[in-house]
Amino acid sequence: MANAKEQEKKRRILDILLEADLTKIKVPEKQVEITRLSEALGEKFLVTCRAISPGKSEEIQENSTRIVNGEADINIADMQIFTVLEGVYKPDLKNKELREKLGAVTPKELVYKLFLMGEITRLYNVISDLSGFGDKAVEEVKN
Repeated sequence: MANAKEQEKKRRILDILLEADLTKIKVPEKQVEITRLSEALGEKFLVTCRAISPGKSEEIQENSTRIVNGEADINIADMQIFTVLEGVYKPDLKNKELREKLGAVTPKELVYKLFLMGEITRLYNVISDLSGFGDKAVEEVKN
């Protein structure tokens, strides 16, 4: 009996996906304020963050990892910065004019010049939550 119910649930979920308008599934985004910069600039400094794709997340992990004595060593700071560079939608942290204005040669250097380490970590956490790593992204169903 339980097997028949499981088959019915699976079929319903598949039907839901097959019949759905998948254009309604949007990439999650969230706007946050960097209060230190708001206070310094005299107006709200808002940053729009977006979820990053699994492929981009994998690429970030690969770019932040090196093999040392046969073991993977992840550079957490690099992983956070690369995630911020990919997940911050507005302002465009790869913008050449902005880099020149702040005297940053690379986008990574721009992030260091614009944000404090704690702000980078907070932005990383926002992007991670949007990307499905938050506590409420997946919930256990009790039978």
